Amino acid sequence: MSISPSKTLSPAELAKLEHAFASDPSSAAYKPLAEAYLSMGRFMEAMVVCKKGVKAHPNAADPRLLLARVYAEQGKDKKALEEALGALNVQPEDKAALRMAGTLQLKTGETEPGKANLLKAYGADPGDPETVTLLQQYKIDLPRPAAPAPVAAPPVLTPAAPPAPSATQQSAAALASVAATGASQAAPSATARATSAAAPQQRSSGGANAARAEAPAPRPSPQPRRAPVVVEEVDEDEDDEPSTSRRRPASGGRGGKMVTLALLVAIPLFAIGYGWYSSHAKARARELKKTLDVATELLKRDSFDSYKKACEAADKALEVDSDSTVAHGYLAYAYAIRWGEHGGGDDARRKAEEHLAAGKAGKDVSSHLIAAEALIQTYGGKGKEALGKLEETVKGLDAQGRSSSLLYLTQGLIQMNAGDLERGRDSLERAQVLAPDDPRIYAGLGAVYRRLGQDNTAWKNYDFALRYEKDHPESLLGRALLMLEQDSPNYGLAHTMLKKLLETDPPPSPRQLAAAHLARSLLISRVSAEMAALKPDVQQKLSEATGVPLDKDKARAEMLKSEETGFALDKQNPELHLIKGRRLLAENNFDAAAEEIRKAIRVDGTRAQFHVELAKALMGKQGGEKEAAEALVTALKTMGDSPKLVVMLGNAYRRQGKLDEALTQYQRAVKDPKAKNPEARLAMGAIYRERSDWPKAQEQLEKASQEFVGQADRAAMALTELARVYQGKGDTAKADETYQRALNADEGYSPAYYFYATLLSKDAKQGAKAKMLAQEYLKREPSGEHVNAARALAGS
Repeated sequence: MSISPSKTLSPAELAKLEHAFASDPSSAAYKPLAEAYLSMGRFMEAMVVCKKGVKAHPNAADPRLLLARVYAEQGKDKKALEEALGALNVQPEDKAALRMAGTLQLKTGETEPGKANLLKAYGADPGDPETVTLLQQYKIDLPRPAAPAPVAAPPVLTPAAPPAPSATQQSAAALASVAATGASQAAPSATARATSAAAPQQRSSGGANAARAEAPAPRPSPQPRRAPVVVEEVDEDEDDEPSTSRRRPASGGRGGKMVTLALLVAIPLFAIGYGWYSSHAKARARELKKTLDVATELLKRDSFDSYKKACEAADKALEVDSDSTVAHGYLAYAYAIRWGEHGGGDDARRKAEEHLAAGKAGKDVSSHLIAAEALIQTYGGKGKEALGKLEETVKGLDAQGRSSSLLYLTQGLIQMNAGDLERGRDSLERAQVLAPDDPRIYAGLGAVYRRLGQDNTAWKNYDFALRYEKDHPESLLGRALLMLEQDSPNYGLAHTMLKKLLETDPPPSPRQLAAAHLARSLLISRVSAEMAALKPDVQQKLSEATGVPLDKDKARAEMLKSEETGFALDKQNPELHLIKGRRLLAENNFDAAAEEIRKAIRVDGTRAQFHVELAKALMGKQGGEKEAAEALVTALKTMGDSPKLVVMLGNAYRRQGKLDEALTQYQRAVKDPKAKNPEARLAMGAIYRERSDWPKAQEQLEKASQEFVGQADRAAMALTELARVYQGKGDTAKADETYQRALNADEGYSPAYYFYATLLSKDAKQGAKAKMLAQEYLKREPSGEHVNAARALAGS
């Protein structure tokens, strides 16, 4: 499905729309803003705005249809169809919803439902040109006009039977009949009239009978059998008295009067008693709902403190109703997370298992109980078994139209930790569609994209989590670690996030605190190493921005203290070994880094991410390429074709001189034409250049230079390689131009100076410029790879 182009908005116009939406998210302002984002290809922002629109306007089709368009534009037809069908659920006759649902059903192979919905759209508005065009496009015949009905004979009118009385009317009539014992001789009661209406009418004597006899009798038609009247239980919210008495035959005399008297006394007493019971039950139900609502809101906040408070609220709910399945489900779920994710220890595990057993003893179904059982099994080492059972449950609920965001979230987290990142991402995205404002889901998406190597998307998801829950601990930690993994981190921002985690009150969980301390040690290590190459005034500014001491010994002491504190807080968390391994890797201590990451693998060998980190450490070690390739192959078996991993495997083969195997992996990384993977293209281009395969080298390097958006150093590297291709082809003018482009992209990329000097040195007229470029290279890289050749060019 395509979207008609709209005029490009100026920044001021877009800001105006964003302000209108931010001022009142519940208004219709979501629509123009989402359409603007959509026209600009900013799908993530469009999706978030649409989901807020759905939440603010749950009974309108428009926001769901707009969300369907967002998914359709990205080629996600199944998700688009889900939203279009959701729009039909709230507005079944909406022609736009019918048209979109029908089109998507036809695209996804649901032919008959698709045709039916397009024909319904046509029926809603036969003059709509878009619907007619779609019917023609899919070769669906228009419905033929109905044949004119034959002229019918005048209908024979027969007396209508009186309507059947309601259950309430029958009960009232029965009570009236018992109270008035002498009424058997009077006119028929309401119950008697109901009986006579239900039974065949008896013939009466007199003129009416005679008149009917003279008229030609109509051909009798079979009468439908009347369903029996069922007296339903009265809801607690209703004030009607329950119809519990059965009608007894009327009787005269003293016995009848005694019955009447007893009823006259018993009915008011029963009414008083029932009124008290009903009032008490309502108050109890209100109190239960109130405490469960508090627990629900606290669970959604997804912090160590909120889980503790959610447990307190759910405990109060059990004081109201000790058999509440919902309360037991909340407690089992919260304690499972406190045990498995926050380092709550055996006490949290025991309570999680106790409430799981108590909740399962009831007859009700609770999604929190199902999620809790899966988490308890997973954290207890039975992840495969838990995942299989949970996937079956989720599939069954989907088939019933009862999809649960909580269960998709739990499924996605278990899949991610098992290394199945692609399916984990899909489950988490499905959860996010069902619950677009859940910070735990966005944090999970941030983690899965971080592991997939899609750092920008990971950052955006952490950012969304922090928008929905300010200072969300897991997202602060995730963003800080993601920042410290970059080649050129914003150390000040990482420091701010870690400081907030370490000093916040109430504090995050012991596990989150431990990870924050290890992240702080990594920050100190990286900042200290970078300070050595900076001028004193810049060192001072960096120290102030990060809190890292200028003195190396003090900095190292603080770093080691942070690590010690972290391990003391949480000895069982393999993530801590991973972070320490990254710190050692940043210090070029490759053997120690590899050993630390192996410790993480010994604690949990199912985490594919650990094998990736091990490969990184081994790649830095002399002769570690073969072992690194083996670790990456292990990771790919569990993680699937992660582009980042595939490129790393290609690099490992390239380092071993296995260029054909390397090229195979790089080509595998760019097999999806929609995917951007400039690293793979840069590596391929370099290999093709080394083999003098100029056309292929040029193609890959041009694409790489275009795809390195916002990465000046990588763009400069790709352009330098491209200039070397032109130089190899003998196209001096094009090579000169491309070297200049490389230096314009990033004047700090040193190799460009050297290779540009080699080009100009061939021209006697450019000798002075060549010498100057070579000198600049030596200044920037005094011990660089090309230092000897550069000295010769510089004449020194």
